[in-house]
Amino acid sequence: MIRMLVVDDHPIFRRGLVDLISDAPDMTVVAEVDDGLRALQVARDLAWDVALIDVSMPRLNGVEVLRRLRRQFPSGRS
Repeated sequence: MIRMLVVDDHPIFRRGLVDLISDAPDMTVVAEVDDGLRALQVARDLAWDVALIDVSMPRLNGVEVLRRLRRQFPSGRS
């Protein structure tokens, strides 16, 4: 089972992604958040395999979230 973290500040788009992922038999959404700072908090607390991250978000953009996640989990996340 692939555990997904969905990060997007647009609620309708985020809901659509979550619905699509939920229909896949081998994927599950472990969390959905609406900004980059919250994404970093959740990423530390939950087990996840793949993060779908919006590039343009308030408070902390997706590129910076990715940089920080790579520093925090240099060998990946499992």
